[in-house]
Amino acid sequence: MSQRRIVFVRTDRLGETLLNLPAIHALRQAYPDAHLTLLIHPSLQELLAGHPDVSAVVAEPMVSGSWWRRVWHLGWLWRSWHPDLIMLSNPKKEYHVGAWLAGIPRRVGWNRKWGWLLTHRLQDRKRLGERHEVEYNFDLLEALGISAIPEPIPWLPIDQQAEDVISQLLGQVGVAVNSQLVAVHPWTSNPRKQWPVERFRSLIRQVAQRAGVTPVVIGGQEEQARVAELGNIGEGTEQVLNLVGRCSLRELAALLRRVRALVSNDSGPMHLAAAVGTPVIALFGTAEPGSHPRRWGPWGSGHTVIHKPLHEITVDEALQALRRYL
Repeated sequence: MSQRRIVFVRTDRLGETLLNLPAIHALRQAYPDAHLTLLIHPSLQELLAGHPDVSAVVAEPMVSGSWWRRVWHLGWLWRSWHPDLIMLSNPKKEYHVGAWLAGIPRRVGWNRKWGWLLTHRLQDRKRLGERHEVEYNFDLLEALGISAIPEPIPWLPIDQQAEDVISQLLGQVGVAVNSQLVAVHPWTSNPRKQWPVERFRSLIRQVAQRAGVTPVVIGGQEEQARVAELGNIGEGTEQVLNLVGRCSLRELAALLRRVRALVSNDSGPMHLAAAVGTPVIALFGTAEPGSHPRRWGPWGSGHTVIHKPLHEITVDEALQALRRYL
């Protein structure tokens, strides 16, 4: 019998993609000998390349031109892989059409955006926020008769080379070997999920005043322009390490594995910390069911979620939550 070939598609942002890894792990357990290809956003390929549960990590092709041009390209690409199963975790009309054109025998996904082209369709109730996103992703497997059992975290392995880079970086900036690191991610892509930056600034400075504790401010390159909002961090005036825009995603994962905890808004780094087994103090303000921490909170045990209108979350409240991890 020829080797089973599976394609798993999730092509949006960091957090949403990471929350599929437990389902991918369960899929690997169900089909241990299958060739499993993960199709993801190009920005995440470096982070997930070499993951033990997947055989190949492929960046979604960025095809210019008309919608039909993209569909035909996907159909041609997937047909060349000869899969007998495709799991479409984020519904897109072009994915559904492309999988149908590719002639993939089993096509699993959500019954939205021309979901009638799928062979296994699930009702999409995610907007109701009744369960965690990880559990919704498990439903894709249950459509195939696979019972998914949550595995203990961490579920994202750390790259040794990235660990070495972080060790070297911390040594260069003079962080003591016995220093307790606390990561802080002060920003989010959605302004409605933003705890006031001035409160993050106060929290960072108060953490820096604790003996033997070093706050580490993290963020992507797109957030470097916002560092000035936090004052003169990382310039020798305070015991604060500014690593905003200085780490690849692999290196950020290695850094987050080292810290005692991360304080963050609802964001991708929050899910990255949870994926490597680091406790998170997550600040949630939304009351909408689809954006509720019941669905989007850090997955796993040992985390602290503070959920109330963001302007009501005080610095003292966040610091009190952090103390349990120091």
